[in-house]
Amino acid sequence: MSLRRIRFKTHSIVFNWLISYISVLLVPIVVSAFIYTATWHVVESEVNRANESLLRQMEQAIDGNLSGIERLSVEMALSKRLAGFIGTSKPLTDNDYYDIVNIAADLRLYQMANDYIEQIYVYYKNSDTVVSARERLDSRGLFERIRERDNMSYGEWQTFFNKRYIQEYAPITLRENGDAVKAVMYAKSILLDNPEQPGAVILIVIKNSKLLESISSANQSSVAVLDKDNRLIASTGIEQTPDFLVPAKLSGTNGLFYAGHAEQEVAVSYTTSEKTGWKYVSMIPAEMFDEKMKYVKKLIYISLTVSLLIGGLVTVIFLRRNYNPIHTLIRSLSTKSGITFEAGVNEFGYLQAALNNTFDEKEKIGKRLEQHRDVIRSHFLQDLLKGRLEQKIPVHELFKSHNIQLLTSDFAVLLFHVDHYGKFHDTGFVEPQKVKLVHFIIMNVAEEIAGSRHQAMTTEIDDKQACIINFNELHEAGELHRIAEQVKSFVSDHYHIHLTVAISRIHQGPEGVSTAYQESLAALEYRLVKDKGEIIRYEDLPVAGSIRGRNRYYYPFHVEQQLINFIKVGDYENSKATVDEIVETNVADASLSVPLAKCLMFDLISTMLKTLDEISTGDKRDFVDIINPVERLTACQTIHEMREQIGAVLQQICQSIEDARKQEHNQLSRQVMAYVKEHYSSENLNITMIGETFRLTPPYLAKQFKAQTGEALLEFISRTRIEEAKRLLADQSCSIAEIAKRVGYSDINTFNRVFKKHEGITPGKYKSIL
Repeated sequence: MSLRRIRFKTHSIVFNWLISYISVLLVPIVVSAFIYTATWHVVESEVNRANESLLRQMEQAIDGNLSGIERLSVEMALSKRLAGFIGTSKPLTDNDYYDIVNIAADLRLYQMANDYIEQIYVYYKNSDTVVSARERLDSRGLFERIRERDNMSYGEWQTFFNKRYIQEYAPITLRENGDAVKAVMYAKSILLDNPEQPGAVILIVIKNSKLLESISSANQSSVAVLDKDNRLIASTGIEQTPDFLVPAKLSGTNGLFYAGHAEQEVAVSYTTSEKTGWKYVSMIPAEMFDEKMKYVKKLIYISLTVSLLIGGLVTVIFLRRNYNPIHTLIRSLSTKSGITFEAGVNEFGYLQAALNNTFDEKEKIGKRLEQHRDVIRSHFLQDLLKGRLEQKIPVHELFKSHNIQLLTSDFAVLLFHVDHYGKFHDTGFVEPQKVKLVHFIIMNVAEEIAGSRHQAMTTEIDDKQACIINFNELHEAGELHRIAEQVKSFVSDHYHIHLTVAISRIHQGPEGVSTAYQESLAALEYRLVKDKGEIIRYEDLPVAGSIRGRNRYYYPFHVEQQLINFIKVGDYENSKATVDEIVETNVADASLSVPLAKCLMFDLISTMLKTLDEISTGDKRDFVDIINPVERLTACQTIHEMREQIGAVLQQICQSIEDARKQEHNQLSRQVMAYVKEHYSSENLNITMIGETFRLTPPYLAKQFKAQTGEALLEFISRTRIEEAKRLLADQSCSIAEIAKRVGYSDINTFNRVFKKHEGITPGKYKSIL
């Protein structure tokens, strides 16, 4: 058959084969692309490996020197001479100046101990003194000499040193002899036993040129060092941090990515120091290793051209050879069967349609019969459970007509109730489909497990799944419980479906099935007392008369009165414990019937509402409408759910009572604040004086004030005095000593210290600024 007789229709098998062969021809293209990509990654990884090795060497060199600086700072922090000057305050004495000279001499020795160090400063906050190896400054002088950036304010700079504890690196600009150079500062606090006393900070300055001594860039590459806050520490080839060096790009410990920089693409390699968290970054123009790929690309193009030429020739040969048998078969089938083959129709589709047409009717009839058989069998089992069988036909004949072979005359019924749909709870199924699917699973699992040893028949009745079990001759005690447990475990483990299972007693003959069904219904109703997810036997029900002979109801008057007293004072913990004890006492021995269980829960809610009425009759009525306890209980299905709802209502009631009591206590803080504002000018104003006024002990008064306002009482007194002092300073007519006396400070030094603590500057400086 020549290719001219093959019609290339879109539905023809020839067209499909042609597409398949072309797809095969795409394989070498894909392989070549994969080889090119793999080669690119190899070159890329080699470049990255070399860069990473360079960065690791740089990291080790810098980290080693930084470790030496950190050890030196620890030794300095432990120096008695450096730590001894921390408590010194202004004005400085001759002895203090002598100590500064000795400290400067020590700093020169420390500076000589490490070639990396450019300068060492020690900033003493209490005396606002900065000591270096060469000179003494104050904080303003240090601010003019070292700060992170030119536009940084003194307040921002001071915020850095106001931290309780400092131990970190920061990039700075060092100004010496009129020149500004980039540098790195390592700051470490000297710890004190007294946390209230201002401490000191050791500042070790390292010029960027020292860091760059260990950086050897090559191949037109640029190198940058970033600290853990992504600030540029040092660099070669760049003046400021490029836009692409952001935390999102440098999120890992090391890596490689591409970015645009200075109108060209660069390959960026980086690694992270485990010790300091600094990022060491190398940037190489991407065009340097693009050249290595040109030769590989040329070879791939040649291989693709050869593959396409040879593959096209092989495609034509095999297309003709494979189509000839199909053409002969189609012609023979269309001639003998009378089914016309239309040109351009898919040949395999034609064959499949011709064969399927023969079996379609038979398959449809079989499905219809099977569906009717299942429906008829289900109706029969439902009538059997409800005791509505046809009296004229023997029961055994009815079983036989439905292909049910009875083993013995012993019958029992299991009822299954779905408490949670598990994996199907949040699926895309609509509600009827979800319920139907879960019911189908439960019935199949129950029939499989029970049917392994007995005759099991399952059906759906009144939105529940029933399993009728016809026992074999050898059945053990507890067999029903074992089956129920296995069904629960299987659907829970595989589908996370939670079930409650009700078990009837064993009855004789098919006529006893309806009695067994009624018993299982009664057991399932007892789910209210037993909680969800239980296996409930009819024999264990109080109504069955087999347990202790009577129903027990425990809720005596003295216990109710005790609960009322707990609620009145808003004591949720004891109230909840009392409710739990009442419920546990009633349901502990499973002797409480379903009606009495409901009655108990509503009695508890009634007690809570009665307590609210005793407390008040005003807005408490609106509160009851909001929490709506009766409807919340009515919506519950089990004792466990009722207990949770009662606990929630109880918590809301106790919280409401507790909030009302707190409003009364908050008046104390307002009275104390008014007293302080009235007597702030008294030098004797303190917690003891206020406590005597309000007839409270000082510790209790301080604790209550802190709890109600969130602020310490002494801090509030100081803040009130400082606010008044600021108002007097603005007047400019009073001296500082006079103002200190008028706001309750007999010692001007104490006034200066407290004012500076709150405002950051001395009263004199504040007055001059105004």
